Amino acid sequence: MGVSVPAAFAVLLIATLVSFGMLYVSSENAYSMVHQATEDYNQMALRVKTSELELTGYNYSTQANVTVYDITFNITNEGSTLSPAKWTYIYNGDLTASKVLTSGREYLLPGEWMELTVQNLQKDQTLVNSLVISTEIGCGLKVKWKWVGNATNGSPQVISSAWYCPVEG
Repeated sequence: MGVSVPAAFAVLLIATLVSFGMLYVSSENAYSMVHQATEDYNQMALRVKTSELELTGYNYSTQANVTVYDITFNITNEGSTLSPAKWTYIYNGDLTASKVLTSGREYLLPGEWMELTVQNLQKDQTLVNSLVISTEIGCGLKVKWKWVGNATNGSPQVISSAWYCPVEG
């Protein structure tokens, strides 16, 4: 009977030390995970605030005897490095890349530009077209244009272009 009290005390002491050790390790892990998440969020917020695409020009190609045309937009990166390979294109509300041709660049550095071509558009002066270029950071450049003229004589005209970041805080 005298041996059981010191043995029980030793077991309780060892269990207490092990539990405090586990508590310390888990709190250390939680702190490092919260710290890393804060750093990731700050990097994302900085990237969002320093990224911007701008429409710097456009041209088109067509033939007089057809009722479709192609329009090419010159897009300039006015902010931080972006990755066009990760962009999404929304043409007239449809998530599609089949009508949009890109140069296939992996990165677009600050100050560099690239061309995007939207193909086989109808020469319809009542239709307002739109293209949203959604980047990997959640921001996008929206371009609206329409055909001015008739099916044999006319040209596309850009109505507006705007950069927006819905995730800005």
